[in-house]
Amino acid sequence: MVTTRSLLQVFQSRKMAALLLLGFSSGLPLFLTSRTLQLWMQDAKVDLGAITLFGLVSVPYSLKFLWSPLLDRFSPPVLGGRRGWLLLTQIGLVFAIAAMALQQPAQDFQVLQVLAITALITTFLSATQDIAGDAYRTDILSPLELETGASVWVFGYRMALLVTSFLALILADFLPWNVVYLMMAGLMAGGILTTLWSPRENVTLQAAAPVSVKDGIFLLLIVLVVAGLLGGVISGYIPLPTLYWLVAGLLAVWLVATFLLPKRAIASTTDRPPQSLQDAVVLPFQEFFGRFGVAQASLVLAFILLYKLGDSLVGITGNLFLREITFTKTEIAAVQGGMGFIATTVGVLVGGAILTKIGINRALWIFGILQLLSNLGYYALAVAGKNYSLLVLAINIENFCAGLVTVVTVAYLMSLCDRNFTTTQFALFSSLVAISRDILSAPAGQLATTTGWAAFFLISIVAALPGLMLLPFVAPWNATPVAMAKPGMDDDNSY
Repeated sequence: MVTTRSLLQVFQSRKMAALLLLGFSSGLPLFLTSRTLQLWMQDAKVDLGAITLFGLVSVPYSLKFLWSPLLDRFSPPVLGGRRGWLLLTQIGLVFAIAAMALQQPAQDFQVLQVLAITALITTFLSATQDIAGDAYRTDILSPLELETGASVWVFGYRMALLVTSFLALILADFLPWNVVYLMMAGLMAGGILTTLWSPRENVTLQAAAPVSVKDGIFLLLIVLVVAGLLGGVISGYIPLPTLYWLVAGLLAVWLVATFLLPKRAIASTTDRPPQSLQDAVVLPFQEFFGRFGVAQASLVLAFILLYKLGDSLVGITGNLFLREITFTKTEIAAVQGGMGFIATTVGVLVGGAILTKIGINRALWIFGILQLLSNLGYYALAVAGKNYSLLVLAINIENFCAGLVTVVTVAYLMSLCDRNFTTTQFALFSSLVAISRDILSAPAGQLATTTGWAAFFLISIVAALPGLMLLPFVAPWNATPVAMAKPGMDDDNSY
């Protein structure tokens, strides 16, 4: 159980307070380009299939491993390191969200294309903020603070989701959506102040080597690949199955390069950034596969991709389903945003408490099974039709289980990272989670239209099984999870 002293750290420690507020900034853009935007588009009479396919604007969350090495290789001139990147992305997000507020969705390809481009820029900046934030959180926490820090970050993240779901939906019943989005841009500006106030990382990095011609060519290739993929998705020239294969191909090329390129002395990078982009890209993967072995590492990556797939299918369609069975935005906000937030908060706190008692591995088992069963609430609601009592029950159970799973997932991903390569390794792991949430679940609207809502929610339960079936191999019940490699970490908690 989380002790009173642990909970008071949130208010007594500058570090924990900063993580709470940075978690809020990290979570704020997510629903503004997904669930909340979906309801805005639904109000504008955009069809269901187009709305869920619009989720592909979130593809930067799935591809952020491509440019995450740049954040290890280069430091901004202001603040430097993790906080410098946080500051730059937060400034960009304020303007990007404000630009979304100046637009109006409609069932017109050109109108949706402009909105998609703006939303895509927002998700790119948000994904980059997540890269820096995840690395900052992992760097600043000592091993003993891992569970508490993860819970605090997730709590702040969930507070942002409350604001962009509960508050935004209620406001949208009284104000134009454009005004609501301008208000969200104003809240995003608070992240800038938080970053300026946040404590420095525990490790002071030495200066990076000058940028070489090879670095410049490598950087240009990364920019061209990312720009080509994103441009193809927005223009419609890259269909969904092709995108799946392209992302899989990029991962394969990245991993093959890990084994073909010469091994480097990984220990030599301690306390300094990678001295070339090749080091920044290759060394994190060489370390990860060297630590786990090729077979085990591959299973771990597959598990991360599949663990939350069932929950992702429900997440991308949940609010659209509720609107389709005639619940109002205010009703959805009150239950999904209000009660659901409380349920998620309880889930986060309970999840953090259970983690400290049973460990990450056993929590992955228990929370994963509960997550699977929670989808039955939506199935019951699809069979019964509009029923307010059943809505309250389904939403609260699903959100409570989501809180449990989110905490254990964050803690698990952090436990896999080596201190020298936090940015790139965590970006890879969280990119796999995002592929499940944004790309694999993108056809959910078309699937629900074809099968009907009741059958769709049963399919979502089946989709959760492959991830659970990998648990004996990646997180055995009686085994101790691998600890984070954090050489030189200072255990002093005072700030």
